[in-house]
Amino acid sequence: MAAAAAAAAAVVVAAAGDARFEVLDALGLCRLTRRTGDLDGAVPLRVAKACVPLLEGNAFGLQITLARPIEVRRRLGSLRAEPAGEHREALVRAHRAALPRLVSQGFLAPEGAWHRALRGSLAWTCRKGLGPPRLRLWTGLLVRPDPGLWLRVAGAANRRNALIEVSEAYLADDGAFVPLVVELRVRDEAPQSLQLEGEIGCIAPVLPDVQIEACSLAEAPEVGRAHTEFYDAKYFAVKKGQVTRKYRRLVAGTAGGRNAGAGEGSTGEETAGERRAGEGSTGEETAGERRAGEGNAGEGSAGEGSAGPARVRLVVAGPAAPEITEVTEVTTAAGPDPVPWRGGARRLASIVVRNAVPFRATFDGNTLAVAPEAPRLADAAAAVERSFAQTFGDEFISANRGALWYLTKYFTPHPPGEPHFFVKPWAFTRTPPGWSSLLDGVNGDGYDVMRGVVATDAFFATPAVFHVRRLGAPIEVPEGAELLRIVPIPRELLRAGFREARFLDA
Repeated sequence: MAAAAAAAAAVVVAAAGDARFEVLDALGLCRLTRRTGDLDGAVPLRVAKACVPLLEGNAFGLQITLARPIEVRRRLGSLRAEPAGEHREALVRAHRAALPRLVSQGFLAPEGAWHRALRGSLAWTCRKGLGPPRLRLWTGLLVRPDPGLWLRVAGAANRRNALIEVSEAYLADDGAFVPLVVELRVRDEAPQSLQLEGEIGCIAPVLPDVQIEACSLAEAPEVGRAHTEFYDAKYFAVKKGQVTRKYRRLVAGTAGGRNAGAGEGSTGEETAGERRAGEGSTGEETAGERRAGEGNAGEGSAGEGSAGPARVRLVVAGPAAPEITEVTEVTTAAGPDPVPWRGGARRLASIVVRNAVPFRATFDGNTLAVAPEAPRLADAAAAVERSFAQTFGDEFISANRGALWYLTKYFTPHPPGEPHFFVKPWAFTRTPPGWSSLLDGVNGDGYDVMRGVVATDAFFATPAVFHVRRLGAPIEVPEGAELLRIVPIPRELLRAGFREARFLDA
């Protein structure tokens, strides 16, 4: 069997960090690299001072980085890709030699779906229904997650080629090495020929033992209290003149705080920092139980001391409740096309956040103006306030007016000169001790929604931080547009490394 042969053929020779998967490099075309949270000093100083979640988002996973440039061309409804520059012929020869070697040593089944797909070239076009063509680019790598884990492939995020979009994919743990392919779409505004260089995607291990249940604010009042305790009068008084670093203090000493070694920032002051992290938490019981349970949600563990799947709560506090979804298709050693997951009870759930209020936003280089549909925002904000009033009473609302206003206004801009603002969903995510949430943004026409990592066992809100790429003309975001995908993940996997494998005859 190919999986068994590949397992026997690979020789593990080195590890990087806390290794949770194996990597075989057959071509030398790509390597997996680690980012710094400050993107090598590229983030604003204010960000580096204040926002843990964005810097953790910058540093999340391993970047799939091209060691050699690739030229992509559009022609007659298809996409073509080939090596560019002086290394082209050497890479073509390496590709030609690698396929027989992979087959002979059991990494690819002879004449199997992967063998047929890869032997033509490094890349090929595919389509999904009537959608635009997509390019599947083989990185020259084969990967195998450790038992019990999957590998998630997505875009580079936060520092990326904005002319391409990378499809999310999951590689399941079937015990075999799987070719690492990045599926990308070229945006309409891209030129007919473009060159890909550097980081083109991100790969990271995830634990597919997650169940998410939705509940009302009344069923989880501690979450609402945590929000108001964090955004109290003292917070706003301090923030008028300086960065509060309240989120940093909240997670200090936990795995979330230690793993923020990439630096701690967000996009914009701490306004975008702590807020971006989420808006809510603290509460003695909350912080206490999390610290007590920190770090026990590793492989095969669900956190909270239980032996079953991790139980995550989506606490809905207003209209436009996020959607709970499950990964139903995975990529395996059977071939490049995703297949239905047949893993029984093991599954990976995530949360999709959609825009609740249609709006336009314009950035002129200094001022970012957000123009929502005012009646829709007013009605929705009133519904959020009613939810808090029904749960806690009118006196609670009066005593915490600032915290409620901060949530119900939905939009918060960054300081002048920054093309950023963030949107605060009217729902909170609470994960077990030792678990954070990956906030992977969904990009749109003229904007990105940035990637972040929030310690949602201590901070429950998950804002969508917008980066406006268009200057002068407005971006438009309709009601229902997808903004974020929230993936719960054990913190011990956030900076997981890999073991390098070699051919048996290497």
